[in-house]
Amino acid sequence: MNNFWKFVVFCFVGFVAFCIDWAVFNFSYFLTNIFIISVTLGWLISMIFNFSINRNFTFSAKGFCIKEQAIKWIIVYAGAFLARIFVSWIALGVLGESTLNANIAFFAGIIISIPISFLGSLFWAFKKN
Repeated sequence: MNNFWKFVVFCFVGFVAFCIDWAVFNFSYFLTNIFIISVTLGWLISMIFNFSINRNFTFSAKGFCIKEQAIKWIIVYAGAFLARIFVSWIALGVLGESTLNANIAFFAGIIISIPISFLGSLFWAFKKN
């Protein structure tokens, strides 16, 4: 599969992970009304799904050491998550706290994290030697 189709599949997997993330985020935010806990919980749950599908299908890298891939992938996604949190935090600070604005901030963070996570996964975490 060429890099264009990998990106398309990555985005589809990411969309499904996003749906999981968003659902968990909103449920948690409804229960706690604490943005950082809600966004973190949604991210953690969706990333378990994301790693499994991208490793085994998108990048076809299941024949390589899962421990090494997982460590690299965690580093890539931690960087993407930090960028996401930073952008979300700025957006929420500018917009003000409300459920609608929390969701706008959520989307702003997602948009910044997509290219970071794809390029990190493609060129480092799941790169075939």
